[in-house]
Amino acid sequence: LLAWAMLTVSSEAVSQRDSPTIQCGGHLQRPAGHIHTPNFPAPFPQPLSCTWVLYAPPGYKAIVYFTQFYVSKGFRMAEYELYEDEDFYVGKTDLGYVSFEEEIESVQPYKPYLVIRFDVGETMGNMHLRVEQFLLDVYGFNITYEIIPKASPQTPACSVHNCSFLGNCLASSDYRQYRCECFDGFY
Repeated sequence: LLAWAMLTVSSEAVSQRDSPTIQCGGHLQRPAGHIHTPNFPAPFPQPLSCTWVLYAPPGYKAIVYFTQFYVSKGFRMAEYELYEDEDFYVGKTDLGYVSFEEEIESVQPYKPYLVIRFDVGETMGNMHLRVEQFLLDVYGFNITYEIIPKASPQTPACSVHNCSFLGNCLASSDYRQYRCECFDGFY
């Protein structure tokens, strides 16, 4: 049984200055989980700066799946041999910016640390995917990750592109199965 929880919140924009307790980012400790913008799928506060650190111990690999990814700006990834913070790290390789326009389904770094940054200023202009009749009120992203043994195959996943922009890519509660769920009137 596939289970998915999406937050239902007001669609009004929130200013981070008005709500200083907005939290995003952190060191991801679980073998699988999700990374999302605050308030997803509703608008997130701006300005916003989030950093997530994913670590794959020896013998394991990390994979990030772009299941519900609706932004074209501000999302950047880098991999490291060692990462404590921006002042103490070893072996950085910048993987660059990621946009929904690139149709990336997943990223698997070669190094043990993957650092994901999402930075947006006061205004970022037209940075969200929009599809007529659908996805007009979706902001940010809700992506998944897993840390699995290096010899294990990558989990087959989906993305907004795989779902032909006519539905959502949903993950099972254990992040081991993915499927497209079509919007009403589509199959």
